[in-house]
Amino acid sequence: QYSSCPPGWTQFGSRCFSFNFQGKSWVDAEVHFCKAAGGNLASVHSEEEHVFLRTFINQVTGENQTSWIGGFDSVQEGVWMWSDGSTFDYKQWGAGEPSSGGTDHCLEMNYKGKKQQHIKQLKL
Repeated sequence: QYSSCPPGWTQFGSRCFSFNFQGKSWVDAEVHFCKAAGGNLASVHSEEEHVFLRTFINQVTGENQTSWIGGFDSVQEGVWMWSDGSTFDYKQWGAGEPSSGGTDHCLEMNYKGKKQQHIKQLKL
């Protein structure tokens, strides 16, 4: 299958995804890895994309590794946005999430208590 993605990236729909193993904060992952590569932390807009990302993370890491994605509510508590500017139109929260009034303003997948790896995306 033909892919328009750069080497080391995986295409799903009109976007390319890459997994970075370096442990960084959400901001450092977004700025120093994603934006530097011309992209953003991944946004999720459907159940199909959610399943793809979970499968992709599992294939790359061999487990359901906790991973940063591009959601944040640091501008206004409880108002979630994607770092790529797309509409926050799909939600699949874990039990008890999102917690309100806390200090957690960044979104991660496969939460297990580690805040390290991240998925980045490029739009074709």
